[in-house]
Amino acid sequence: MIVRATSVADILIFIWYCAARIRKNVGARLGQAISTSALWGAKALLPTPAFAPQFEQVIESAAMSHGLTPMLMVGEVARLMNGLCADSDTTLIELAQSQGRSCAGAIMPLIETADTVSDAIRIILMYNCLHAEPLHWTGSIRGNQAALTAWLDRPAEVTFKQAERIVLLGTLQIVSGLTDLLGESFKPVLIRIKPSQLSSEWPDQFMGVPIDANAAETELLIDRECLGKPNPNRCTQAGNSRLREMRERHHQDAGPDLLKNDTCSWIRSHLPQGDCDLTHLAFRLNCDKRTLQRRFAKYLDCRFSDLVDDVRAEMCVPLVESGVFPTQVIAEQLGYATSGNFSRFFQRRFGCAPRDWSQLSLDT
Repeated sequence: MIVRATSVADILIFIWYCAARIRKNVGARLGQAISTSALWGAKALLPTPAFAPQFEQVIESAAMSHGLTPMLMVGEVARLMNGLCADSDTTLIELAQSQGRSCAGAIMPLIETADTVSDAIRIILMYNCLHAEPLHWTGSIRGNQAALTAWLDRPAEVTFKQAERIVLLGTLQIVSGLTDLLGESFKPVLIRIKPSQLSSEWPDQFMGVPIDANAAETELLIDRECLGKPNPNRCTQAGNSRLREMRERHHQDAGPDLLKNDTCSWIRSHLPQGDCDLTHLAFRLNCDKRTLQRRFAKYLDCRFSDLVDDVRAEMCVPLVESGVFPTQVIAEQLGYATSGNFSRFFQRRFGCAPRDWSQLSLDT
């Protein structure tokens, strides 16, 4: 049992990394796109019939543009969901519950080939970039539970509220889709959502799964014992070969640019937390520090610290030029303990003090 538990943890960490790499590569081609299957059945739930023609027009346009796998930009999905949730966000409950496995669209044939619950989750994480590119999932092990945490790459035209709706719907759809496919084998423990996502009449459970309405993140908790349970409706066919070929091609195309983009993205999110170092990154990717150092030297001809400095330089310039933030606040956002450390970095990088740069930007 100990060996199995360790392997599950390793698999989830590895899946997170693979999915992140694939998302970055495929995303460059698809953009911030989400499959129209995510909104399957939504038209029947529209509270305002007058919105139906506009809804149909957007979906039909996507079908004409993308053929077998119609896609919508995330901003379009957000606007359609505004109409869907005009009366109440609880319409998302009705939508997800009615969809079942149909919400997964073209990737469902692959999910149906899963041997176990763990395999089904693995396939969702690996191929989700072909279904909902801006919706990201992180898998982790917490004691006796596995957690799937969701977040959205939010473009400027999508509000925080709209982003939360999309993330919440995606989480509910995993529960609905896998319950439809796996039956009694799939029994999540808890759905956690942010308080800001709630309307006053929000229920305390979804399809028998309790809802925690006061969570910091949107996530789904599953008992680790559940991960090994079989898929009673497993399809013995090979699945969708076209999707498999796409995934393999994008995975093989991953190169230096992808390594740099992934690393810089991680640095941006961890600088303010004060844990932006090679040790934490290596642990997150489940590999040795020296292995990472060799990759940076071989593929990028630089060190990890060079990338950190590049990201700091990119982040600090607009903060300094705004003239709004105190030097200490900027220093903390860049992972420095003191404003003096930041000022020395700025002087070394740009040849002047932050206040001089700020004054120069005001003068020009």
